[in-house]
Amino acid sequence: MVKVRDVVREVVAERAAHELPLVDSLRQFDDDRVVRTLSRQGQREVPLGFGYAEVVSLVTPVVWLVLDQAARRGVDMATESALARGRAGLRRLLRRAPAGPDRVLVELARDELALVRTHILERATERGMAREEAEALADSVVARLATAAHPAQADQAE
Repeated sequence: MVKVRDVVREVVAERAAHELPLVDSLRQFDDDRVVRTLSRQGQREVPLGFGYAEVVSLVTPVVWLVLDQAARRGVDMATESALARGRAGLRRLLRRAPAGPDRVLVELARDELALVRTHILERATERGMAREEAEALADSVVARLATAAHPAQADQAE
């Protein structure tokens, strides 16, 4: 199982180790709260004592927010597939179920990895990161995702 928070930590450790205290502090919260905190706009402070201005230019929000979006898309696709097979009550049950603490990434196809790379590049450059640095960050994220062991791969290996 590949968790968003684990990939974020690995990429941040490689590309921006000085942000590890931020990542480690955020890991105590569930993914929904982390996403709200990192995507928050305005003058409110995040629970770590960082103002939004400090968070804007960091690697952590870029990677976490894009990977969270990819994980949600994977969950949506799995839910739609299950519903298409005739599980009418699944949607109602999913709405009632509390959100899990850790968002999980499904195995991404080549075109989906390219889309993640594009989103990382866009967000990073929007936040003021140099193009070369943004490309290196995007490549790191895609490399982690491409080489991560997913449950389907583990089942095939056995």
